[in-house]
Amino acid sequence: MNAEIKVFISYSHDSPEHRARVLGLADQLCAQGVDCTIDQYEESPEEGWIKWMEQHITESAYVLVVCTQGYVEKLNSMRHGTGKGVKWEGAIISQDIYDNEGRNRRFVPIIFGEQDKEFIPRMLKAYTYYEVLDDHSYEKLYRRVTKQPVITKPSLGNVVEFPPSTTSNRLNSAPVKQGQSSIKQVATGNNNIQIAEAHGGVAIHTRATPRISVLPAPGTIGSSPLLKQAITERFNKIGEEREKRFGKNAYPVMYKKFKSDFEIKKAPWTSIWGWPEVAADAIIGYLDKKYANTIAGRMEQAVEKGTMIPSKGHLYAREKELLSQLDLEISSPEVKDALHRFFQ
Repeated sequence: MNAEIKVFISYSHDSPEHRARVLGLADQLCAQGVDCTIDQYEESPEEGWIKWMEQHITESAYVLVVCTQGYVEKLNSMRHGTGKGVKWEGAIISQDIYDNEGRNRRFVPIIFGEQDKEFIPRMLKAYTYYEVLDDHSYEKLYRRVTKQPVITKPSLGNVVEFPPSTTSNRLNSAPVKQGQSSIKQVATGNNNIQIAEAHGGVAIHTRATPRISVLPAPGTIGSSPLLKQAITERFNKIGEEREKRFGKNAYPVMYKKFKSDFEIKKAPWTSIWGWPEVAADAIIGYLDKKYANTIAGRMEQAVEKGTMIPSKGHLYAREKELLSQLDLEISSPEVKDALHRFFQ
């Protein structure tokens, strides 16, 4: 993935805080290998702002449109002299989608919070949007612009060949009874057989002991390693905190409560791996809320609100987390040099 990826951000100057958020997003993308452009990186382009905007929108592989109330109001405003940049960029984007008969791959709506979902412009409502303050959603956006899909289509295999059936065989063949094998395959090569779906019995005849692996269906939580990891890590965080207070019974009680709340009392909690991916948000939200109610969760909230002085351990962990996002370590020369210059 050495090819340069160009991204342009179209946004409205709603407030200094909003401009800072957009700048932070652009800085993060640049730090992660994406050549991101915004107007804040330019004082006055020599070709003029109109050509500058048109050039970057045309040449960028993706244009991220930050959807806010201010953006959509300026885009739709009939008043002269307001929101000229937004109107110009919006006109270029609309014309491009129109020229391509509604097909759109480059223009991506993004939001800084679910409350802004209603401000996605009509021309972009039909396409996937991303909430960039949510880690999971930001990762999906990053994977998209860097062409790293979570799930890739497998290469096409060979067609399974069956011997022709004669008329006499068809007339004399008996119907398959319930419980009998309804699929017959002969293993060749590495002796691997894949069955997508079977109704009825599956008989396996082999000289060696067969190894049977049941893989999660595509589109389920279990088929996404990232979703499984996100959910498992949250369970472990809650379990570790509860174990400090309640001992070895913490994990069984936690799983029992989870199964009860999600109405799967008679099934193992891991049955959620077979649920559709869209259910993952509800599960992650539930687990985050449970963790927030633990002592550690309440301490984190208090530190963030400023009602509690953070401990050295908390500050150290937070520092490591922020540095890891920049692919740095506390012991790295860059960090030591920055700290030395700061405290001189």
